[in-house]
Amino acid sequence: MKPLAGTPISSIDTPALLVDYTILQRNIQRLQEASDAAGIAVRPHIKAHKTPQVAQMQIQAGAIGVTCAKLGEAEAMAAGGMDDIFLANCIVGELKMARLVALAKHVPKLSVAVESTESAQQMNDAFAAAGLILDIIIEVNIGANRAGVEPDRAVQFAEALGEYPALRITGIMGYAGGLGYIVCDEDERIEIAAEEARRISAVADELRAAGFDMQTISGGGTPTAGRYRKGCGLTEVRCGTYCLNDCNQVDLGACAVEDLAATVLSTVVAVPAEDRIIIDAGTKALDQAVSDLTEGYGRLKGHEGGGVYKINDEHGYVDGTCLQGDLAIGDIVEIYPPRICTCLNLYDYMYVVEDGHVRDVWRITARGANT
Repeated sequence: MKPLAGTPISSIDTPALLVDYTILQRNIQRLQEASDAAGIAVRPHIKAHKTPQVAQMQIQAGAIGVTCAKLGEAEAMAAGGMDDIFLANCIVGELKMARLVALAKHVPKLSVAVESTESAQQMNDAFAAAGLILDIIIEVNIGANRAGVEPDRAVQFAEALGEYPALRITGIMGYAGGLGYIVCDEDERIEIAAEEARRISAVADELRAAGFDMQTISGGGTPTAGRYRKGCGLTEVRCGTYCLNDCNQVDLGACAVEDLAATVLSTVVAVPAEDRIIIDAGTKALDQAVSDLTEGYGRLKGHEGGGVYKINDEHGYVDGTCLQGDLAIGDIVEIYPPRICTCLNLYDYMYVVEDGHVRDVWRITARGANT
């Protein structure tokens, strides 16, 4: 049974995901203001929250639309009222194409990343058969060494896409996440943001010179969020984690502990030894870090030195010898997760809290939408 609005946090059964409304709102507003000052649009990546209500907060703050990684996420966002969606991932396969066409019929503005002629051919065939035109954004590899066309092949690739009449090139995207996750110095972060923008916009200039209309030049990630400057060359940023933040971002120096909006509520269920406090949040409630800078599986809020050093299916282990303050069986604790994107995907609901009380309960509608 879900607690009613206005009831204290103690009315929530554990483990549960909490989101502090005040911090969430502040994080959203801060990035929007920094991006507005730089003349760059915000198209947040929803993989960090997967929740239409949070997306609506981002739109109300000034975001132009949302970014999704999966078709399932895009379908959930469309059902939640989003009318401008960018799918920043490789979409391949007959089943995916049928869903993509169906989505395009319900979303006024839909665009999709493309980095292979195989994917482009499938999209073209599906959309031509439906009598539709699909806007596509060329993905280039600018340092993440994941997917993406190599920069020196971008013009050749764009020319090849001209063979597909149901596809319309509208821009270019890149992701430099690998660069953003290896530095902890603020000046270096600012330079990485500038270098990322230079790399993407340089390829966009080549495409523009070859006759292609580059309406969208898309980049961005949370470690460099708010650090792009006016005239950098980007037209939009796709930052995601920034709205909730996590221990990874704190350890990178991209945000402060005060900027962490999400915690996992957990109960102490056993204290079998001085060096072993057991909580009811294990692998089904907590996640692993994405950055080598972050150790363990979460940190206890308000208990300096308290970290979850081990997890199994139903249990988390806290070292009591390093903990500031005592914990007893039945005590409730909040844990800052290492990586919010994967932690949040473990929960059906987020309990939105304010001043120690439940403000609302939001269903994480795109939770598990991995196809």
